[in-house]
Amino acid sequence: MHPTLQRPFVAGMIIPTGVGASQGGFAGDATPYLNLLASVCDVLITHPNVANAAVFQKLPANALYVEGYGLDQFLRGQWALRTGQHQRIGVVLDAGMPEDMRVLHINTINAVKSVYGVDILGFTLTDEPVQTGCEITPSGCSSGYLRNPEILLDACRRLQAQGATAIALCMLLPELDEDEALLESTYRQGGGVDPIGGIEGILSHWIVSELGIPSANAPVFVWEKAKPVLDEVLDPRTAAEFIAPTFLPCVLTGLTQAPNLVPIAQAQAQDLTILDLSALVVPANALGGQPVLAALSQGIPVLAVESNQSVLSMTPSVFEALPAARKQLIRSVRSYEEAAGVLQAMRLGLTLDKQPVTDFSSKALVARS
Repeated sequence: MHPTLQRPFVAGMIIPTGVGASQGGFAGDATPYLNLLASVCDVLITHPNVANAAVFQKLPANALYVEGYGLDQFLRGQWALRTGQHQRIGVVLDAGMPEDMRVLHINTINAVKSVYGVDILGFTLTDEPVQTGCEITPSGCSSGYLRNPEILLDACRRLQAQGATAIALCMLLPELDEDEALLESTYRQGGGVDPIGGIEGILSHWIVSELGIPSANAPVFVWEKAKPVLDEVLDPRTAAEFIAPTFLPCVLTGLTQAPNLVPIAQAQAQDLTILDLSALVVPANALGGQPVLAALSQGIPVLAVESNQSVLSMTPSVFEALPAARKQLIRSVRSYEEAAGVLQAMRLGLTLDKQPVTDFSSKALVARS
């Protein structure tokens, strides 16, 4: 087939939120790998946990910023991704945040609009505080809860009714308890799990599942917790989160590269569906999640990156009961650099296997029988 008639080469890069991934489990530290993989793809689908870095953002032009619930629906074949859409972003501010942090985030909205030209419709306050909470699961992963989810949903619906096609959330997070504070201290120095990662995912999952439009969360803290760290040199992977009092810029710029989320029954020929995905790249011990299971069920190869470790223990061994053809779809690679090489070979249609070709001539078949 002539190159101009070929379908684009599409891959996905997933690093689960709140699992302490050694690469991508901190503050935008997977961005160099994101850009590397994007360089060998026509389209790279990723999600906020991989790309967000507080006041920083370096999304390649061919990356699609897809929230986790939307990504799951895409991989399950329930939703398509419609690219080339202009997003008009509305911002929800938690009524529970102090006045000084509210002013800070309004100024941040205006700064991002002024500097980057992001189309921001405006903001609204929730009618009551949303009241979030953080938790750590028995497996050591970050999780959380919402006390007033409907209050948040009502605010998002107001913005959607005014014309917002994507929603940025600015929710006040609670004071961490003693165990969570200890986790944060370890996290600052490049170890353990980000204690707020889980609640961030829950917030955006709720809105995307209810409204079917792109969303992402920028956590908000009271000033004493939000102010820059000036008395400690941090691990480079976490530093982005502790040099400025807001995380909103990366969410606003990220949402500009969010595709529209389209029910599969309404998909058009140019929309991306699960049938367009050629490979999925994930940490090697985080293979048990819905995205990987969905990819394997569709016959999509999964590249398991061994250098990216987490608190999970979902290695290829969890798929022992699968048919051999499905298990063979999982390929271990040592690093994201090696994953990029494999993706490039797939894109070019190169076979790197050096085994002798099989002889299917009639004499050879008789001899083998």
